[in-house]
Amino acid sequence: MTDNNPRPPPDTPDSDDFCNQWPFELSEYLQLDDFESFSPENNVSNQVHLSGSGGSGSYFEGSSNNPSGRENRQVVRDRVAFKTISEIEVLDDGYRWRKYGKKMVKNNPNPRNYYRCSVDGCSVKKRVERDKDDPRCVITTYEGSHTHPSSS
Repeated sequence: MTDNNPRPPPDTPDSDDFCNQWPFELSEYLQLDDFESFSPENNVSNQVHLSGSGGSGSYFEGSSNNPSGRENRQVVRDRVAFKTISEIEVLDDGYRWRKYGKKMVKNNPNPRNYYRCSVDGCSVKKRVERDKDDPRCVITTYEGSHTHPSSS
């Protein structure tokens, strides 16, 4: 291992723990199957995930069995999630956020915090929580795309 490459060789025991390899960089991407606003009550006959195990994704919502014969699909949201090692939970990402909720998550002793972008007309949301397996890591999930430049 050299000073220019902080990653250990792949055959070392630390190579499986991604948080130890990159202390200030993005970490492994997460599969996002726990999307809160999705509910089984929605009458969605088709839902196509664009990313299987990646950290970002969109899904289409709608029915292909339309009486008019046309397919009616609409992109609902983009989501990006990443994990970083940090002592503070909310990292400065260049945007201004307003906290609108907090709840305890099943099987995690740490709460999940919910934020909205504070710019009028921007519907981006952010979820922040500590990793249940490694409390040094913070998982941040962004939902949507900003409609404005960053604040900083």
